[in-house]
Amino acid sequence: MLCMDVELLGETLRRHRKGRRLTQSQLASAAGVSRLTVDKLENGRAAEIGLSKAVRLLAALDLTLEVRPRPRRPTLEDLTAHD
Repeated sequence: MLCMDVELLGETLRRHRKGRRLTQSQLASAAGVSRLTVDKLENGRAAEIGLSKAVRLLAALDLTLEVRPRPRRPTLEDLTAHD
């Protein structure tokens, strides 16, 4: 999984949950969170979610969280350099 914000996490969870034909309640139960948490995440209404909840939700869908460095943004010098 790529580095993402909470909204993209919710979209990813929804897509994979539906792909497995699980209800929000079933996912919530498997992850040990409330159905309301799943609903808020999937509908972009969760301002934030704790890392442990995110990891449990992902694990319940056989997904993992991967952390890696962001690609370096080009500087103005990079953008104006001529070969």
